[in-house]
Amino acid sequence: MDFKNWFCLKDRESFTIDPKINPADARFYFGRAQLDQRMKNQLKRAFIDPQVPKMMVWGPYGCGKTQTLYYLAYWMEHDKPVSCKGKPHTVHVEIEVRSKSTAAEWHLQNMEALGMAAVQGWLKELFSKSADFDSELVKLTSDPNLVQAFSHLRGGGDLGFAAWRWITGQSLTSKELQEIKVTRNLGSVGVGDLVASLQACGSLAAAVGHRLVFFIDEMEELQNVRTGDAAESWHQYIRKLADNANSSVGFVVGFKADTRDDAPEMLVRGDVSSRISPNNYIELETLAAPANVQQFVQEMLAHLVNQEEAEKRIHAGSLPSTKDTYPFTATAFALMCDYACQDVIKSTPRNIIRTINECAIAAWDGQQKVINDDIVNEIAPIIFG
Repeated sequence: MDFKNWFCLKDRESFTIDPKINPADARFYFGRAQLDQRMKNQLKRAFIDPQVPKMMVWGPYGCGKTQTLYYLAYWMEHDKPVSCKGKPHTVHVEIEVRSKSTAAEWHLQNMEALGMAAVQGWLKELFSKSADFDSELVKLTSDPNLVQAFSHLRGGGDLGFAAWRWITGQSLTSKELQEIKVTRNLGSVGVGDLVASLQACGSLAAAVGHRLVFFIDEMEELQNVRTGDAAESWHQYIRKLADNANSSVGFVVGFKADTRDDAPEMLVRGDVSSRISPNNYIELETLAAPANVQQFVQEMLAHLVNQEEAEKRIHAGSLPSTKDTYPFTATAFALMCDYACQDVIKSTPRNIIRTINECAIAAWDGQQKVINDDIVNEIAPIIFG
């Protein structure tokens, strides 16, 4: 019998949860009901004022930051808040930062993640329902260069592709600039150009019934930026996005930090945090307390394991387990939870899920129907020790 059937798993091959590999895993959020409700409440309010979310999610390594971002995007798309005027269009960005990276590279990553096809599709939709397309474009942005670029992007072809490259902040030759009728490269006069381009895309999305929200992960990499001017460009980009004047592009930023003092300085600087509001800085703490760990694991197992099949197997084989603890014996379940709480720093969802998976593999490899105390005592000290 294979691993999946050995432990009555539902539609999955292991106990691992990773929404980047299996998009359906984005629907899971275990053991943190109060935090879950708090984040959703903040997002609902944000769709009223400033009309798009602006939130920072942070915590130590393994705290579930990435899962949180994917979960919130999934919730937003599948259970749209009543306060959201339009259909949420969520975009995931896993940021990459080098020592000399500037906000121009962040803008390029944002735009490429959004995708030319999406923006072009919105322009075509706006064109199809507009009596005067040019006047509709002017409503999106006060920059005539952006109006020209959007017009060419809708048309497609070589000019459309050049216009998209310009909107993403890539440098065009003088000839290419002349062909799409723009006066300069985007960003040549500062970060404000780049943000205006992104905001225009958000306004375009809103004009055709969407709300654009970016979910940006791995922002702790901003610690890699060593050059003063480069760091300041990142700060200016996020500050302008955080400003009340931005009501078209939402963002939920995730970064790793053991304490707020460990956060990249440009994400928590006063002029940024005051715009985002302290209520929208969400700390993901470790599970720490035994009751929290038990709730997390029980909710996880209830979703991943076919409970009806597990209960049949427990009764048929007189296994020393229960529906709430399967595939662990009752004592092994308690033991695993105790191990998870020995070090507060290591009591994270990542470590707990890894322990469950490795214990299950060890049991399957030894042809044991359940995970017993001996297996937990072999695996858990290595992960939590």
